[in-house]
Amino acid sequence: MAGQPPATYLGAPVPADIADRWQKWEAARWRQGVWRAANRPYPPDERFNIRPPAELCPEHRRLWIAYRNMRFDEETGNRWPGYDGSPFQYQGTDMDALRNERRVEWDEKASEQMQLIERICLSGRSPQCTPSAVQPVQLALDLDTAA
Repeated sequence: MAGQPPATYLGAPVPADIADRWQKWEAARWRQGVWRAANRPYPPDERFNIRPPAELCPEHRRLWIAYRNMRFDEETGNRWPGYDGSPFQYQGTDMDALRNERRVEWDEKASEQMQLIERICLSGRSPQCTPSAVQPVQLALDLDTAA
């Protein structure tokens, strides 16, 4: 069935609480733990399995999706965030391992940014949130307490 979590993942039974949050970060962390416990060094990109929270404002949803869609370029091998000038520099002869390490690095860092965007938006204090963008932010400084 499409949309339903599997009963097992890499032979490990999927706990009910993880199955209920299959498209959330908790389940992604669980899947990566199972992957590594099976002695597989390079887990798949998990950020594409996660759905943005429904509560995100349109601006933060746009940023969240932009980070999700950033992709590692296997041709250039550029490190995060993918700007020119970071050619492959490696010790040894295993270019595939280096490529996989950098792909995993991209997934981890993009996932961190996506989670940061979620925390910022859902905190209700971000001036970037769409409702705040309509009304200017007003600051009041108490000059008597300034050092």
